[in-house]
Amino acid sequence: MTEFAPPIFNRRTLTGLALVAALAGPALAQESPALKGVIIAHEGPHLLVRTTGGDERRVRLEDATKVEGVVGALGVRRENRLPNELIPGLPIEVSGTQEGDELVASLVTFKPGDLKTARQIQAGLYGTEQRLASVGELAPVSRTKVYFAKNSSTLSAKGKQDLLDLAHKAKDYKGYRLAVVGRADTTGSSAANQKLSEARAAAVTAYLLQSGGVLPGSILPPTAVGDAPIFQVPDPPTSMQDARRVTVTLAVSKASLPNSPPSP
Repeated sequence: MTEFAPPIFNRRTLTGLALVAALAGPALAQESPALKGVIIAHEGPHLLVRTTGGDERRVRLEDATKVEGVVGALGVRRENRLPNELIPGLPIEVSGTQEGDELVASLVTFKPGDLKTARQIQAGLYGTEQRLASVGELAPVSRTKVYFAKNSSTLSAKGKQDLLDLAHKAKDYKGYRLAVVGRADTTGSSAANQKLSEARAAAVTAYLLQSGGVLPGSILPPTAVGDAPIFQVPDPPTSMQDARRVTVTLAVSKASLPNSPPSP
């Protein structure tokens, strides 16, 4: 019967294995699982990303960082993209290594369709702010938040009453305007959340017109931001529940205000 002879390791072999382990150990320890989230801010080489779990992570871009667009239904095709396309509101996936409190990115990927949506959201928000600032030199005097159930665009009884109260208050001012901004939480896909925020904004607008007696010309074109963490709009959400809402801002001509206008 032939016995199995264990391998013989001499001193040189053991030293070599120890060296490989020493070199490989720290590198493997620094690797970080792929990070998925939405860009909150992009300043210089740094991104601030809100993960799907609601945490905020810092990501550092370097000259060697690759930025790619994932093309096609299967996501197997890639195309090179530019770092300046990494704008707030864009869902991304980041691979890299953790260094301190930063994730140093080796690869950042996103879907070109999501970039188009993020750009449209930014354009819509900018347009809303510009209209509030320029149409008759408007100033905000009141703001109402209407909340919705998860995955719903149906107005609650309280939401309807809050809208009626705002519509009644608006009629005290001549030449008022209402700005409507719809939101959604991060549950589900960004595309579905965008549609949900649009449906919520549309429901609020319709109720103001049909039940609140607001004239069509008094409501600015509604804006829907989906689940994007946009901070350029008033009072950004602080929780998932707080994000399921539509914000309606009442703005009036500065000329019609007293010397001490009410705070928004």
